[in-house]
Amino acid sequence: MKKKTLRLVEHISSRSCPTSRKTLLVEAEAVLISADFFGYQTVARCGCYVMLFLTLLSSAAAQTWIQTSAPSQFWQGIASSTNGAKLVAAAYSDANHTPGALYLSTNSGLNWSRASAPNRFWERVASSADGTRLVAVPYADGNWNPDGIYASADSGLTWTLSSAPAQNWMGVTASAEARTVVALGWGGLIYFSTNFGQSWTAGDAPAQFWQSIASSEDGSRVIAAAYRDPDLNPGCLYVSADSGAHWMQASAPNNNWFSVASSADGINLAAVASTGSLYTSADGGKTWVSNNVPSQPWFAITSSGDGSKLAAFPGGDSPFPVYLSTDFGRTWEPDVTREGSWASAAFSADGTKLAAAMGGYQAGLVYVQVTQPTLSISSSNGSLMISWPKNVSGFVLEGNSDCRTTNWTRMTNSINVAGEQNQVSVLRTTGNHFYRLKSQ
Repeated sequence: MKKKTLRLVEHISSRSCPTSRKTLLVEAEAVLISADFFGYQTVARCGCYVMLFLTLLSSAAAQTWIQTSAPSQFWQGIASSTNGAKLVAAAYSDANHTPGALYLSTNSGLNWSRASAPNRFWERVASSADGTRLVAVPYADGNWNPDGIYASADSGLTWTLSSAPAQNWMGVTASAEARTVVALGWGGLIYFSTNFGQSWTAGDAPAQFWQSIASSEDGSRVIAAAYRDPDLNPGCLYVSADSGAHWMQASAPNNNWFSVASSADGINLAAVASTGSLYTSADGGKTWVSNNVPSQPWFAITSSGDGSKLAAFPGGDSPFPVYLSTDFGRTWEPDVTREGSWASAAFSADGTKLAAAMGGYQAGLVYVQVTQPTLSISSSNGSLMISWPKNVSGFVLEGNSDCRTTNWTRMTNSINVAGEQNQVSVLRTTGNHFYRLKSQ
């Protein structure tokens, strides 16, 4: 597999050290750090005393969008497990406009397989925290009739039609265990289930042309977005504090709302409209603030678990840049490395992995963006100390005596937490040894 180096540490002699670059000294070790595009990061060591310098790269360079192997489809929905390893994507139709399929990945989008669910005009999908339980909603069956809600309890291997009524479903969200599931339909109602989809009840929200829905980790707090009301006026945002049973209209202005996102606790919320607006709330939807972003046709927004990281995606028939925020929406930066017509996106809980699908107006592809954790190495009391940030999830440490081979083995050394770092102590031996973080 072709490697893409995202961080590079080069060694030079101690006689010449460029002052324009950050320097550090690692006793008795030379270190090479590299990363491939699906989350591997490798540290190689050899026995010599050297001075090291680190070439600092921009965050955009460290987060290059990578096209996955998922086929070109009219994608509409994508969902992620908490660690970003398991993904499920929903295609409204294939490139020939016939009913689409559901696709699965167990390695952060590196490989995809077609699920056994029937072909439908699929809209959205939801995933439990561990990716075991999945829920998918279609706009219609293969004959354009309203359809029900489908669920899987085995990571997408098999699918069952639930007892939910037939609607033109548009959105679905699930709690961490997927015990609580809330779904909404175009021109229809909002239904909720608190028993893994075995039975369904209509909430008291009015019939709307519903477009999007999101919930807290426990499923109690839910936000729903209406594109328009029954009279075709711009829609409203609605919030629920009891898993979708009762609803209140939020104070956000009426708009053609297209997508909503929620933090794990349901307090930090975000909403985008196809007319160009982006709003955030820091109090569970009681008050809303308009964010300083360009007026683009926003089609999707996603949030990290704590709500600090947000990614807003434009759609429509013209490509526009993605916008990213790392401070709860206070400031935004464009990511012009991958402009497109996007349909859906999903962050991992820690915000280090981002998956997004194109295809709202034309057939598109699925892309992933993995934030590479920094793997470092140091010498301590005759041993090597390998460390990386403790808030990084979904990676395992592997070792190899030759990085040109595939003989990587998982390190069984105990992981100790020191401050903000995970640390693994390795005995120093002769010869070259390589270590990497591999995305699960």
